[in-house]
Amino acid sequence: MTKNLLDISTEELLEKFGKGKHVPGSGSAAAFQGMISAKLLVTVISLTCDKKREKNYGAVAPELLKLLTKIQERIFPELTDLFHMDSYHFDRAIKFREERDKADDPAIATNLERQAQDQLKIAIDIPLDIASLNIELAEMASFIFDNGWKAVRGDSQVALSGAVSAIAGCISIINLNLLTFGGDQYAYITEISKKVDIVKKIHKELDTQANSKMEALELELKERFPLYKEVTAILSKVKSKFYLTDTEIEKSATELQQLLYKHQKLIWKEDNSATPLKLLNPAIALQKVLGYKYFLMDDIILANQEDYANTAGIIDQRDRLVLISKQYSTQIQNFTTAHELGHAILHSELVMHRDRPLDGSLQAGTRGKEEIQADKFASYFLMPRKQLIKEFKERFLTSKFIIDEQSAFNLIKEGVTKLKTQCKNKRGLARKLATAQRYENQSFESLAKVFNVSPEAMAIRLEDIQLLEF
Repeated sequence: MTKNLLDISTEELLEKFGKGKHVPGSGSAAAFQGMISAKLLVTVISLTCDKKREKNYGAVAPELLKLLTKIQERIFPELTDLFHMDSYHFDRAIKFREERDKADDPAIATNLERQAQDQLKIAIDIPLDIASLNIELAEMASFIFDNGWKAVRGDSQVALSGAVSAIAGCISIINLNLLTFGGDQYAYITEISKKVDIVKKIHKELDTQANSKMEALELELKERFPLYKEVTAILSKVKSKFYLTDTEIEKSATELQQLLYKHQKLIWKEDNSATPLKLLNPAIALQKVLGYKYFLMDDIILANQEDYANTAGIIDQRDRLVLISKQYSTQIQNFTTAHELGHAILHSELVMHRDRPLDGSLQAGTRGKEEIQADKFASYFLMPRKQLIKEFKERFLTSKFIIDEQSAFNLIKEGVTKLKTQCKNKRGLARKLATAQRYENQSFESLAKVFNVSPEAMAIRLEDIQLLEF
């Protein structure tokens, strides 16, 4: 062979495998399977050890990097060599046989048969070496599946199954080749068969592991079925409904919150510290419940849309994508994300939606009903009634704040007149309560900060729930 088989295109290589000839043969195919598995594991390790995943995978990264070195510096190069060697030596064995069949002289034919068997013995040793390397890869793949980045376990599983398949192929290749030897080679056949038995035993164990990984992924999927069913139930009630009451919108937000709480172990698998307030994460709801891709962007630039130069968020329901600008405060980012979540839950006619910065204040003007509905959903989702009432009572020691001498003094260390002067109206008092960090000599985080919303959004919600009078 004058041409390196790995230098030709994939299409040409596959064509050669399918031509019905002995070169490249099944041994080379097994080596090639191992090479693909090796490259898949390189990908998984590289992604897992990326700096942005250091928090979750930093502890296992050193071990994974050791495996990466073994793959790149020894296993893959050896498989590459074996790929070529198998083609070369099996081709030589076939050619000796062809010359033997043509020979008229029995002595020459016998000599050619001996040379063919010598080449075939080499061709038998090569699949043993290929199997050994694939055993290493399969063991690595099993470890990487369990410890590498969860999102790319498909690559780990394909690498594992590919390596296991290559081992099985090597066992079959060796047994088939041994059939060509006669009784006078009993000792050699027995020796190789013992080695094959060891490989076969290991293959059985690895095959069991591969199946268990496959079943684990299937089980994870089935665990999600109740979640998906409940999401569908929420959507069926409100999505694209022509007219939605505030009660219906709040109910859909509440049902989504309850769903997040109910399935928190499934959604927050890598973080068991999720608190009720932490569950109110619109980005998580978009990604892990609705299956959207979610990205925080340094800037969102829309072609031919000068009017949206300061776009804070985009939802593309066709491609299931949400982009949120990082130009604005975390409170605006959070509310904008919840607003886009509202569109994903309530509306379907908008292929792409764009918004200016949203802080949660109910903005009048030319905004359509879908925008107002999405705002309300965001408010209901980020500041759920029951949770907000609980936090309010813990801070202000009442279910409704009414201005009197005691409450005024507890809030600003001044009297009623001073407090009313500072607040001026009900909205002013609501803003004061939304940002308050102290009451009756007790310090605490403000409600706006706890719920990660703007003071204006919190003030409006406090009024909406009727937690104060002026």
